[in-house]
Amino acid sequence: MSVAKMENVTFFVPIEKIEENDLNLISSESFEPHDIKEIVDESVASDLLKVQNDNPYREVYSEMMNFLKMTEYLPPFDQNNVNLDEPLDINDLQRKFKLMNEGIKTFFNRKSEQLKKLSDYQNILFHINVLVNLNIELENLAEIDRIKLIFGRVPIRNYDNLVESSLDDPILILEVSRDKDNSWIFVFTSPDFEKEARDILQSAYFEEDVLPVDYTGTPREVKARIESLIEVTKISVSESEFAIKKVLYSNKEFVDKFYPLVLSHKRIYDLQSFSSSTGNLYLLNGWMPSKEVKKFEQKTDENVLMIDEPAEKLMKTKNVEVPVKVENRGGWLKGFEFVTKMFGTPSYGEIDPTPFVAAFFTFMFGFMLGDVGHGSILFLFGYFMYKKGSKQFGTVMMSAGTASIFFGFMYGSVFGFENWIPAIWLRPIIQINQLMIVGIYFGIGMISFGMILNIVNGFRQKNWEKALFSPDGIAGLVFYWPAVTAVSFYLFEGKVPYVTLTIILIVVSLIAMLFKRPLGQIVSGKKIKLGDGFWVETGFGMFDTLISFLSNAISYVRLAAFALTHEALFEAFWIMTLMVLPAKGGDIWAVIIFLMGQLVLVGLEGLVVFIQSLRLTYYEFFTKFFEASGREFHPFSFKEENRA
Repeated sequence: MSVAKMENVTFFVPIEKIEENDLNLISSESFEPHDIKEIVDESVASDLLKVQNDNPYREVYSEMMNFLKMTEYLPPFDQNNVNLDEPLDINDLQRKFKLMNEGIKTFFNRKSEQLKKLSDYQNILFHINVLVNLNIELENLAEIDRIKLIFGRVPIRNYDNLVESSLDDPILILEVSRDKDNSWIFVFTSPDFEKEARDILQSAYFEEDVLPVDYTGTPREVKARIESLIEVTKISVSESEFAIKKVLYSNKEFVDKFYPLVLSHKRIYDLQSFSSSTGNLYLLNGWMPSKEVKKFEQKTDENVLMIDEPAEKLMKTKNVEVPVKVENRGGWLKGFEFVTKMFGTPSYGEIDPTPFVAAFFTFMFGFMLGDVGHGSILFLFGYFMYKKGSKQFGTVMMSAGTASIFFGFMYGSVFGFENWIPAIWLRPIIQINQLMIVGIYFGIGMISFGMILNIVNGFRQKNWEKALFSPDGIAGLVFYWPAVTAVSFYLFEGKVPYVTLTIILIVVSLIAMLFKRPLGQIVSGKKIKLGDGFWVETGFGMFDTLISFLSNAISYVRLAAFALTHEALFEAFWIMTLMVLPAKGGDIWAVIIFLMGQLVLVGLEGLVVFIQSLRLTYYEFFTKFFEASGREFHPFSFKEENRA
């Protein structure tokens, strides 16, 4: 639920212990290498030698990976079973993998060529199916030279408008066929009018396609030939795949044995490229989470010296960027990490907002889309996405669906019907004022909490201007809370208590915010320096601050607005459903309209509510305290893409 404590670790390693130490670091997946010259004094850095590391395993690794790519095989790998002392003849391994690659390269290239042909044939077949009802020779279309022929598709909804808009122009449009979305058309025009014709087509979202005029015969004849070619090509692809698998299985034991060894040695040398040397010792510096440092110390060889320093201490003396590892326990909070990361990564020492995002986002989504039936559909959708591999998004949607179900019981709403179950709390469409008041005061509480988090961040970072005098600091709260209290009493009671105290607090806080820079410099013990344009910048800043206090709270009116929209949209579709019932075949049309209404409510409205929940989180809450200027921690591992 927070940003993990980090430590800067330096290893002093004898040459004979380098491989063992590096293998342990890579296996731990908890070490991100860092240039040691950035944290030591210049006099020391000048004496360090950069390790000139020409990785001897690079070429054999490349040959091995080419073989695995062509065979689409991933060997088993367990770093705990890697024996670095096992002798390896790199040249012999490279020669062996090269021979294996030469043995399958012909089949792989043939397979690639056949797959490309198969794709081309399938594309041609798609277009031939569009033209299959035409009784014309395709090659004749290529011989048209005095008239410009354009072939393509236009959305069905735009077809009639396109025809109508082109009646007065030298354009002839013939519809060839239709699918569920598009009309496939021939467009004939004069060469001199081609540019204007394309502009007209573009306005109707026309997409041009290529006619398969390289084939002789009618579309029906060409279709039969293409279908035969597709089947023959599929057989050829299968034969190439069988030949590749034959080579793979004859060498599988060899690949399974040497893949872990080559990979481990390759990555060890990759990690060594970050090392420096004193001549007798290798120095490797990097970042590790504090709790991982303690674990690693226990298994570090006694001949290896390990020195660790807290990141906070190093940041005071050196201008270094500490990578951030976010730690959230439990699948629910981890699911919402992607919502936070879409905005940014917290800087080191900053509060991770993920737990608060999980709570506020879930509440707002359910408040805006409170319906037992639709919430159940959203929950099932989230569960489906979770099982399909989108675990974080699936978790968020299951949480949103659960909140919708909860507020559905609060509102007494099931698939839009409000007479199936009693409302535990209120009916949105009836008690509008109460709904709006709850939404606004929830927003005031959320904004205030964001300001409190900003104050905490300011104190942790020893940024006194931020914590004490900024509009999102203590000065901002001293202004915001009395102002909100005064307005609330005036609206509900018709009078404001403690007027003098309220005015004093507001005036003092405004002065503090106006002079936040010099006051922050005084508290920090720095010399007062206002800088050019201070008064203009401060004046516009104060104006923006006062406007934002009002606009931020009003933004939360949308919580009530979308709750009302849900009921209003259902009523509209329900009225249309009842209107068609008396007509002939009205039962069928009523079912169609009702199902369409449900689809709009749960699909389109669910998407809009999701976006609005994100917007309120990002722009009304995060902007109060979240700088999001951190860099995510990327530990060095056996995966090539994780190289720091």
